[in-house]
Amino acid sequence: MRRHMVRVLLAAAATAGALLTAGLAGAPAAGAAPSGTHTGGYPVFYTSSQGGYTATGRWFRFVATTVTMPPKSPLYPTALVVLNGPGYAGPLYVGVRSGGGPTSVGWSAGVPPFGMGGAAFTKVNPKVGDTVRIALYYDRSGGNVTGTATDLTTGATQSAVVGGKKGWVYNAAEVACWLPKNPSPPAKDLRLWQFNDSAVTTYTGTHGTITGPWATNEVIDTTNGTSSGRVVMSPSFLFNNGASFGAWLRAK
Repeated sequence: MRRHMVRVLLAAAATAGALLTAGLAGAPAAGAAPSGTHTGGYPVFYTSSQGGYTATGRWFRFVATTVTMPPKSPLYPTALVVLNGPGYAGPLYVGVRSGGGPTSVGWSAGVPPFGMGGAAFTKVNPKVGDTVRIALYYDRSGGNVTGTATDLTTGATQSAVVGGKKGWVYNAAEVACWLPKNPSPPAKDLRLWQFNDSAVTTYTGTHGTITGPWATNEVIDTTNGTSSGRVVMSPSFLFNNGASFGAWLRAK
């Protein structure tokens, strides 16, 4: 799982798909919130693997975010954008794994059982420090969902049809960090990813950030996937008009 981006993203499908299917202005900069607390005052989705934000309550054709490639981490944190809908439609993912390299960016599709599609964007091949834009776009007229990754530092880009069908509904769009397993808490809060310039578009062409004009839900990772568990990972406050936030591994 940890050696190949495709396996990482396909494994992420299990938890993220369950989360989003069930789910159916500015704040201070991306500093750490107090450990064990959520930050934005939005309704919370608890999971056992993800920290970020989800837009819900509308039908979404586009979601994107920009990240700067951090050094390789033994925690294998993966930055994701996700489109999801009822069981026939999703979830679909484009993700970036820390450390860079030709298999660090890729896409996946499906819910358990795994193996319903996925591949690395090997032409992108970012290095640590490169800025990478990841996106999913649903072409309603043709029915395809296209995943795209672009290294904004080098200009390298790659796209692939990752799923979709004409008439399908994607009613959740997520930007989040995913962990393959919950680690022990660090000595102090640790930022795993910084997400910038996140964007969401509805079927009717309404543009916005994570805060929309639509519902926004905070995604928090706990030890047992419920509010009774210890907070493992959670997002910072949204800032930059709801387009940016950090995903933080929380201390005790």
